[in-house]
Amino acid sequence: MFENYKYHKKRNMKGGGGILGRHDTQKFGCNAMAKCLLFGVVVLSVLNPAVLPHSIFPRKWAADPVNIEEKPKFEASNSEHTKLTLRLIAKTEDQDGNKTITGSEASTSLPESKEKQEKAEEKIEIKDTERITRIDISMSSFDSQEKQKENESEKPLEKEPPTGSNTPAKSSETKQSQETSPSLSLNEIEKQGENNLTIDTDENQTSTNEKMQESSPTTTEVIVNKSKLIYNSANPRYNICSIEGDIRVVPDASTIFIVSPTPLDPNSTTWKIKPYPRKWESHTMEAISEMTIQQLTDANQARSCDVTHDLPAVVFSSARFMGNLFHDYTDMIYPLFLATHRYNGEVKLLVKDYVAKSIEKYRPYLTRLSHYPIINLDTETSVHCFSSAQVGLENPGPLGYKFQNPQNDQAMQQFRHFIRESLSLERSEVEKGKKPRLLILLRKNTRAIINDDDVISMAKDVGFEVVTADVETTLDFPRIAHIVNSCDVLMGIHGAGLGNMLYLPTNGTVLQILPYGELKWVGRFDYGDPPRGFGLRYVEYEITLEESSLLEKYPRDHPVIADPQSIHKKGWQEVYVVYLYEQNVKLDSNRFRGTLEEVFRSYQ
Repeated sequence: MFENYKYHKKRNMKGGGGILGRHDTQKFGCNAMAKCLLFGVVVLSVLNPAVLPHSIFPRKWAADPVNIEEKPKFEASNSEHTKLTLRLIAKTEDQDGNKTITGSEASTSLPESKEKQEKAEEKIEIKDTERITRIDISMSSFDSQEKQKENESEKPLEKEPPTGSNTPAKSSETKQSQETSPSLSLNEIEKQGENNLTIDTDENQTSTNEKMQESSPTTTEVIVNKSKLIYNSANPRYNICSIEGDIRVVPDASTIFIVSPTPLDPNSTTWKIKPYPRKWESHTMEAISEMTIQQLTDANQARSCDVTHDLPAVVFSSARFMGNLFHDYTDMIYPLFLATHRYNGEVKLLVKDYVAKSIEKYRPYLTRLSHYPIINLDTETSVHCFSSAQVGLENPGPLGYKFQNPQNDQAMQQFRHFIRESLSLERSEVEKGKKPRLLILLRKNTRAIINDDDVISMAKDVGFEVVTADVETTLDFPRIAHIVNSCDVLMGIHGAGLGNMLYLPTNGTVLQILPYGELKWVGRFDYGDPPRGFGLRYVEYEITLEESSLLEKYPRDHPVIADPQSIHKKGWQEVYVVYLYEQNVKLDSNRFRGTLEEVFRSYQ
C-alpha cells in the first residue's frame, strides 16, 4: 500500500501535485472546490454544531433558519438509524443590521405543513448568490448521550399550543422572558409561563387576555365574580353577615339587596338576621327588628340607587341600647369598636330600632368611630348603595372579654385607649407612693350596702381617700368617667355599675362584693374576668348568710337559704329576682376590713 502511495505521489507531481492527480486538477474548477469546502463544513457542523456559526462563517453570515426534520417516527430513544435531513439556508444580514438566529440559537419547532414550508422558501431572498444550496445528508444517529448534549444546546424559537388545547396562553411577561433568555430550555419556558400566568379579579381587567388571544390560537378566560357573602350563625352570642359587591339598602323594606349574576350560596338566596348581638336571650331579641338580605341576579330587579357611598357600611340595631352601662358596652359600644376602628372613621353607621337618647349619650364615641352622619333606617326612605357592608355586630363576651384569647386582650387594651382619648381622660396609669383613692358605688333600692356609713369610716381608717357615687352620679355621663379615672380602686356590689372599670387607669383595682346565693360564677364571668383584659387587678369579697338581708325574709330551712341550687335550676330569671333584686347587704366590719387592708397594701 505504501508503494502505491509513492507511485501516485510521483505521478501527481507532474500534473501540479495533489492527491486528485493531473487529470482531476484540470477538471476541478472553482465551483467544485466550493462544493467540497461546503461539504466539509456541513460534515463538521453535524459532528459539532458549535463549529458552524462560530468557527467557519463570519458574523455577516447566518443560517435562516436551520430546520431539522425527523422523518422516521421516534419509537425508541436509542434508535440506531435515525435519518436526518439538514436544510441549510444561507442568508446575508441586511444592511440595517437586523439580527437573524444563528445555528446555535435555532431549534426544533412544531412540524409545519409542506405548503407552508414551500411558501416560506419562496420568500427568501439571497442577495449575493441568489440561490439556495440544499444538501441532504443521510447518516446514522449518535448514541443517546450525544443526542442529549445536542438537544440541551439547542434553544427553541417558539412553541404554540395546538389548536383546541386547554393549555392557558402565556402572558406578555412570559413572551418577553423567552426573547431575552434564548438559552432557556423548552420545559423551563413552559414552567415560566405557568408561573407568570395571573388571574385578575378586578372588574376592569387589563389587556393581558387580549394580548394572549392575539399571540395564541386558544385562550382560557377566567371570570371571578367580586360579590361575596359570609353569613355566620354558628356563634351562640350573635349572627353576623359580611357582604361585598353591588349592595343596595332599602330602609322602608328592611331589606338589603346584593346584585350578583352568579349564586353566592347554592342553598339559598335569602338570609334573615336580627342585628343585635344577644341572640341567646329570646325576650331581648323580640324587640329587635329583622333585616332581610336578598340576592338578585339582575340589577334591573332592584331599586336604583338614590345615594351611592364610597365607604363601607355597618348595620346594627340599638333597640336595647337603653342606658344599662354593662349592656351598653358589652352589646353595643365595644362590638361597634371591633367593627369600625380599622376604618379610622371612614365608615357609615346604619341604625335600626333607633334610640335617640342613647345615641346622643354616646356621641363622643360614635363621632370618632364614624366621621359621617348616622343613617336612621327607621325614618330613611332613600336607597343607599355600598360596595361592602357588615350586618350585625360581634359580641366576644362581657365587656368584650374572651377567655384565654391574647389577641382579644390586645383589642381590649386598644378599646380602653380609645375611651381615654374620646373622653379626654387624664390618667392612663396608677401612680404608686401616694394615698390611694377608693370610689364606693352606693345603690339605693336593691343590692344596697345597708351600713354604708360604717364601711366608709372603716375605709378611711385603713388609709384610703374615699369618694362615693350614688345612682344619679353614675348616670351622669361623661362626668362619671372622669370621677372614676381620678380614683385607683372601684368598689361595688355585683351590678352594672362595675362596668365603670373601663375608666380606671391601668393597674387600678376592681373590688366586687358578691351577694349570697352561690353567685360566684356569674360574678366572675361578668366582672371578674374582664379586668384582666383591661390591665386591671381584681379582688372579690363573697358575703356570708349573716351579711344578707334574705334572713329577714326567709327562714333558714327555706330553699332560698338552705338550697340555692334549687333556685338556680328554675332559671336565670328566678335567680335574678331572689338573689339580686330582693337582696341587700350588711357587711361584717371585722371580716371586710381584711379585704380592704389587702387592697391598700398593694399600692404601697
